[in-house]
Amino acid sequence: MLVNAHQGITMKRLWATVLLCALAAGQMRAQFPEDALRLAQPGMGVGVRALGMGGAYTGVANDFSAVYWNPAGLGQMTTGEFSGGFRYLHQTTTSSFLGNSEDYSSSATDLNSIGLAIPTPVRQGAFVIGFGFTRQANFASGLSYGGFNPAYSAIQNYAPNGQPAGADWEYGLANALGFTELDNQGRYITPIDDSLDQSAVVTEDGGLNNWSLAAAIDIARNLSLGGTLTYVAGSYGYERKYEEQDNAHIYEQMPDDLKHWTLTQTVHGDISGITGKMGLLYRIPDLFRLGIAVKFPTRYYVKEDFGERAESFFDNGDILPPESPYQSTGYGEYDVVTPWVLSAGMSLILLTDMPSWLLIHDIVVSGDVDLTDWTTMRFDDATPDVMAWNSEMNAIFRPTMNLRLGAEVGLFAPFRVRAGIQYVQSPYKDDGPMFDSPYDRWAVTAGFGVLLGSSVMLDLAYVHGWWENFRENDVTSIVYESTNVNNGLLSISYRF
Repeated sequence: MLVNAHQGITMKRLWATVLLCALAAGQMRAQFPEDALRLAQPGMGVGVRALGMGGAYTGVANDFSAVYWNPAGLGQMTTGEFSGGFRYLHQTTTSSFLGNSEDYSSSATDLNSIGLAIPTPVRQGAFVIGFGFTRQANFASGLSYGGFNPAYSAIQNYAPNGQPAGADWEYGLANALGFTELDNQGRYITPIDDSLDQSAVVTEDGGLNNWSLAAAIDIARNLSLGGTLTYVAGSYGYERKYEEQDNAHIYEQMPDDLKHWTLTQTVHGDISGITGKMGLLYRIPDLFRLGIAVKFPTRYYVKEDFGERAESFFDNGDILPPESPYQSTGYGEYDVVTPWVLSAGMSLILLTDMPSWLLIHDIVVSGDVDLTDWTTMRFDDATPDVMAWNSEMNAIFRPTMNLRLGAEVGLFAPFRVRAGIQYVQSPYKDDGPMFDSPYDRWAVTAGFGVLLGSSVMLDLAYVHGWWENFRENDVTSIVYESTNVNNGLLSISYRF
């Protein structure tokens, strides 16, 4: 029935989220494909000019941001560059849960990039070194939802009524909060099973930062080869404040006279990793550029602390546990190995002979494509339960193709205007064909640049993205999400 409730949900993906929820209740926290995907999926990208052009920069890449898009592009630089940029992110997520709709907004400001590129004199061609910092991803987001669930209570996740109890049941959440006892055959008696108002607020934070060293050299006339070595460091934070209330006064007979109960789940992860990228760029000066870049798999090392905190409140005034809230904590370590990513991009430089009153000097048109096989993503150096997910990833995920298009118009006055579009295909195998899935991610971009004096460039960009998603609240109720993200970016670069 739930599968038919929303056209975009498929059996494999729904099965994965249901299992994720059930395991999370039994083990409090484990690692799942979604944890690996969070680290592996690219963000919007870096570089204000690049993002103003939709991120279609593999075949442009003629500034410091080439260390991220295509390091071979550094070989085009004939002067040194020092640059820095900031980003402001505002995200609004609209949830749909049991017939109710809620909006949740979050925002963050971060350093998008800061770097230095230095050409080095060589006998022939070019040799350029670049190093600095880029912000690969920002995890800041949030969600709130609520509604009356006539069919199920999350209490059943912890002590399913009529099911055999585990050996350590007396130390579990359901027993500590007074929700369950055992019959004479060792099975749970858990009468609170439906007809409660459910609500939650979910917040996420953190991000991934790249510290990169790159170099490019001309290996033939107008053909450059480049490489980037990157150390990745970051964090991930998750908090879910969940509550169930008996507003319908279904449970008023002791000892099951529940008023409401609360559950707070937290995760904090420290992330580090190493990766690299190689690229080629062929150029016909002032006319055409063709770039190819290969991103090597990233190995992320993740250390997580996680915990639960819960209390129950009853009509007679009882609070359980009586002394302090129930608490459980844990710790885990695991590795995530991301797929290879092959990128190709092309740009055309159109010098115009338009009338001078139009002020147009040149037009740059660019396009990129990324190919990623998500079935090759895997966990490593983890517990057997986590490693078992590797075989499931082959069933859940698929290869994808991401597309980016952009354009820049240069004016006789020292101004440049830009626009672009991004398309990121959903990595889930059953989420529908290209361009026809609500779970694909889209973004449109716009940008503006002005040359201040002879060596300072001020760039601005705006990125608006949107997509849909869903997640489990408990075993039977799904929260649908519609997300809109707005990014404002500013950078200043100095050429010397």
